[in-house]
Amino acid sequence: MARLASRQRQKEVRVMNFCWKKMGFQVIGRIPEPGRLEGGDFIPAGKDLCFIGIGMRSNIDAVKYMLQHDLFGTTRVAVVRDELERSQNRMHLDTVFNIVSHNCVLMLDEIMGDESKTRRVVDEYIRDSHYEPYVKVRSDIEFSKFVADEGFHIITVTGDEQLAYGCNALNMGGDRVIAVNASVARKMARDPVFDGTVEFLDFSGVTAMFGAAHCCTQVLRTPSAGFP
Repeated sequence: MARLASRQRQKEVRVMNFCWKKMGFQVIGRIPEPGRLEGGDFIPAGKDLCFIGIGMRSNIDAVKYMLQHDLFGTTRVAVVRDELERSQNRMHLDTVFNIVSHNCVLMLDEIMGDESKTRRVVDEYIRDSHYEPYVKVRSDIEFSKFVADEGFHIITVTGDEQLAYGCNALNMGGDRVIAVNASVARKMARDPVFDGTVEFLDFSGVTAMFGAAHCCTQVLRTPSAGFP
């Protein structure tokens, strides 16, 4: 269970904790003070790797707690640090980055490169086995370089597209994507590397409340459901 940065939203965690238990889900962890963790900063990238952003909303205290209590569920954890910008318009990792297929990602062009004044950097944590603690093996890796080195093709998103929730698409699995920004949807469809399907959906009723498809989605997978 997360711990949201805004005091006004703290009670939401207690409500959701109650709901999960009523639905029969086991709550395996809850972020304590002074940790702050928000869902828009967490992006899974398969069984081996996940990304967690820290900066304006989520913080390193929450990340350390999750590492120490084995709450990520992956062999490697890429901690994406936003230390130079911390903008309300880019408060979560999913506002500047998203994985849209098995080999493609969206990324805000302005944060890319060693010379960018708003660049993000990555610290990588690895554990050798399920019974071993995580160890930091690399630090201060420029974000787009880290992502490219992982074999992902980067589809760039402009600043204007980002402000219109260009990165906040929803990956439905199987390389099927719902995009809320028409310009970014066209970029994906025309990109020679992206071989999935993308559908544009008018989400203006939600974006008016400062959120989009990825923000308002909770994915559940259970063995009995037979989901991919």
